[in-house]
Amino acid sequence: MDWKKPVRFKIGDVPWEIPLNIFVLLILITLVLMALGAYMGFRFGSGNL
Repeated sequence: MDWKKPVRFKIGDVPWEIPLNIFVLLILITLVLMALGAYMGFRFGSGNL
């Protein structure tokens, strides 16, 4: 698999182009932060930190 292959997408009117490995890294970081935020929110909300 070519990890340096550019991924092209558009947000609004702005075209973006980033390498596949950076794109996958950004998605993984986003998912990890979302999971940690949900876990910490649940712990904080239940009152037993």
